[in-house]
Amino acid sequence: MDDDVKPIPRYKIGDLVRCMYDLYQYFYAVYSDDEYENTPIYGIIVDVDYAMYSEIFGYDVLYVVLCMDGIYRFFTEDEIYQIE
Repeated sequence: MDDDVKPIPRYKIGDLVRCMYDLYQYFYAVYSDDEYENTPIYGIIVDVDYAMYSEIFGYDVLYVVLCMDGIYRFFTEDEIYQIE
C-alpha cells in the first residue's frame, strides 16, 4: 500500500462556497461557544491542502477559504457546499 496516496479534492481553487463548521474542533484557531457558531460562512477557496492526523484514516482534504469578512479559515470537505 502506498502511504503517499492523497484523495482527489471535490472542490477547486476559485470555487464560491458556503461553509459551516461541523466536524473537527482541532482545526479551529479558537474554540467559540458563540450563538453564531452554526451560521453559514461564504467565501472563495484559495488553497487546497492535506492533513494526516492518523495513519489509520489517511489524509484529509483541507480547504483554505477567504471568507467575505476578509478572514482566512480552514474547512474540511464535509463542511463545504459549492454555490453554483
